[in-house]
Amino acid sequence: MIVVIPSNRTIDLEYLSPLIESGARFVVVDDSEGSIEVDHPQFEVYDWGHRKKMLGPLDVGYPKRNGASRDFGFYVAWKNSDPGEIIVALDDDCQVYHADFCDRVNAVLSKSERPVATCEGVHLNILSLYRNVSTHLFPRGFPYSARPSHEGVRIENAESRNVTFCLGLWKGVFDVNGIDKIAGPPYAHPDAELDEPSVIIEKDKLVSVCSMNMQFRRELIPAIYQLPMHVEVMPNWVVDRYGDIWGGFILKTLMDLKNEAMAVGEPMVHHRKDGDYTRNIWQEHVCHLINDEFLDMLFQVKRTLRSHDYLELMKEINEGFRGHVETASPLLKIYLEHCCASMEAWTTSLS
Repeated sequence: MIVVIPSNRTIDLEYLSPLIESGARFVVVDDSEGSIEVDHPQFEVYDWGHRKKMLGPLDVGYPKRNGASRDFGFYVAWKNSDPGEIIVALDDDCQVYHADFCDRVNAVLSKSERPVATCEGVHLNILSLYRNVSTHLFPRGFPYSARPSHEGVRIENAESRNVTFCLGLWKGVFDVNGIDKIAGPPYAHPDAELDEPSVIIEKDKLVSVCSMNMQFRRELIPAIYQLPMHVEVMPNWVVDRYGDIWGGFILKTLMDLKNEAMAVGEPMVHHRKDGDYTRNIWQEHVCHLINDEFLDMLFQVKRTLRSHDYLELMKEINEGFRGHVETASPLLKIYLEHCCASMEAWTTSLS
């Protein structure tokens, strides 16, 4: 098992003790010139200098100064893991509190029978899977256009499917849009509980794949790409904080095409840190404006996909996005020009 953690702060080994004790290997992506040191034999730390040395000109495909910098950790895992090995992605402010976290990951990434979660429409609200949490609370990235008609999650009969990806949920601070922290329902739930420990997301439904706690098989790495962020699309305005959200929409689309299942639920972590919501509002604002357009583009590109291998599918996604650059809105067009160049570097580096 390889654990990937991006950070520009510090790594608290106490947060990770169950994983350390299980013998997991750790790849820390130091999102700086080199400010993090971890004195432990199971940890490897890679900073910007390591990236440049290992990737050369393809380093342009790997985001900096945001959570999507974890892409470099996925690259390292791709190069240094065995077929079928499990990759765990965590944020540095997430505490693993299950002593048997690794056993739970192995159990969830299996064909074990579990209920299917579905909903009306395309977008499923993962926060509806919690017990005693407001139905008006939505995760970061859930489209505002889908909220008025959303009627919550419906749990259907259990199925046995090949689960290759699990979106682990959280106690503590929930991952919601910055602006929702102003007038939305409470978003901090230190004692949060789930109605079902693990559910399968129905085919053709999309969820916000918030990347602070993910577990998946190695073969999915090409499709786990977190899209480049902090891209300026007009003076003083950026596309940001949607790298995992848009990447997650792509991931679920490709998993559905391959008839592989995405699970949501346990094993949970405790998310400790509440971000600066005023900065988050600025970072997310443009994404709210173009989220629906991005999704419409993805739905159109989906109809053109022909490959079966995840790496080739990602190349096809990129070519499809390139075909929409000239017809995209001004804000999305500027972003796509940057994104497509980055995605090409990503797929080339994995080839």
